Amino acid sequence: MTPKQTVEAIFAAFGRGDIPLILGKVAPDCVWRQSKALPYGGEFRGPEGAGQFFARLDAATETTMFEVDEIFEQGENVFSFGRHAGKGRKTGKTATTEWSFRWKVRDGKVVLYVGYTDSAEIIAALG
Repeated sequence: MTPKQTVEAIFAAFGRGDIPLILGKVAPDCVWRQSKALPYGGEFRGPEGAGQFFARLDAATETTMFEVDEIFEQGENVFSFGRHAGKGRKTGKTATTEWSFRWKVRDGKVVLYVGYTDSAEIIAALG
């Protein structure tokens, strides 16, 4: 499986809500990072840390749309771009934003994930 195919499998699993499959593709030494400005953000380590990220994401927002527009592979590095919409669980407010993710995949396992998004709209919706 190429690095791009690994990321595509992760996106397909996210669409099904199959977080255990995603965590199975995270290396023990993986760095998983999302903006600390977001309630589910921070720097996490390994499958356990990525699991904490997904638990925080689910606690903060209900994903109502997740679309992948493009995925590019350069060696071990994969760059993906798309859109996400969600509804804040506490506020009921909605937000839609574009995102880009940087992945590094080695031997079929994610060793680095960094998420970039316009956090202002998300923070406003989550309260």
